[in-house]
Amino acid sequence: MTGDYDHQIRDLDHRIDSLESDLSSLSGKFGDTDDLDYELRDIRSDVSSAESKLEELETELNDHVGETDRAMKRLVGQVRLLEGQLLAAGGAQPADLDSFTAEQRKLARAVSLGWDACDALLSDYEQSAYRQRVQRFGASIAQHQEHRAEVIAAVGKLVATGAAREHAAAVTELGQALGQERRLSQDLDRQTDPAAEAKRALAADAKVRAEKQGVITAGEKAEQKLTLALRSRLTDAISARALPPVWFATVLGSVPPAARTQKWVETATGLLLYRLVYGIRDSVVALGDKPAGRTGRRAEWYKQLAQDLRYW
Repeated sequence: MTGDYDHQIRDLDHRIDSLESDLSSLSGKFGDTDDLDYELRDIRSDVSSAESKLEELETELNDHVGETDRAMKRLVGQVRLLEGQLLAAGGAQPADLDSFTAEQRKLARAVSLGWDACDALLSDYEQSAYRQRVQRFGASIAQHQEHRAEVIAAVGKLVATGAAREHAAAVTELGQALGQERRLSQDLDRQTDPAAEAKRALAADAKVRAEKQGVITAGEKAEQKLTLALRSRLTDAISARALPPVWFATVLGSVPPAARTQKWVETATGLLLYRLVYGIRDSVVALGDKPAGRTGRRAEWYKQLAQDLRYW
């Protein structure tokens, strides 16, 4: 009995030693966790500090940008004032970018009519969408006709089959063929009205194109002729160092830049053409009032010019 007690006591001592070892290990782990928590709090503090500094820098940057923008506007205003005083004193020749000949106005009218005719036509996107719809319908018809031949063949096989096993297989094949034929027929029914609408739209567009082709062609030729004439007038004014009107200088400056000069000349020429075609007479706002509609050649041209002018 005494031996048993001694054995139990030694076993308990061993378990106590093991528990003390586990407790020591857990204490070390909790200590590591405390260190990690401290480091995490330290990192969070650094991130918060960095975010605060970033906000301060962003505010300072916005202030600098605003100050630079205001200084630039003041400088532009002073330059325009000096240009006006120089012009009033007779020290500079004004650039004539607002007066046009009767022939040029006639060409501008042809351009406007040509663009109006183009607005009555389907766009390239619409044409492509309608053509794809018609082609898809035609392909579906061909597929349906081919499958009907398969149905007829399945019926013939069923009629010619005598054996029970072969007859059952023929019945299954015919059932599958009829199911596919039914799905193809339903798909054709869904496509019939849209395809008919697409055909009518394409036919109407072809008719309008034929009727207005002369007007469109005349407008394209007039646009080319006016573009060359206005570009020549602009380059002559630049060569003579003539001062442009306010509406021009406001958006493009008085002289072309050293970089992207060709693009500047193209944008300026397009602006002159726009003002001529649509009779813009505003002495300050280059493009005049924004067009009422959101679609059509004028609205698209206005949007493109406004975007191009932002660069300068």
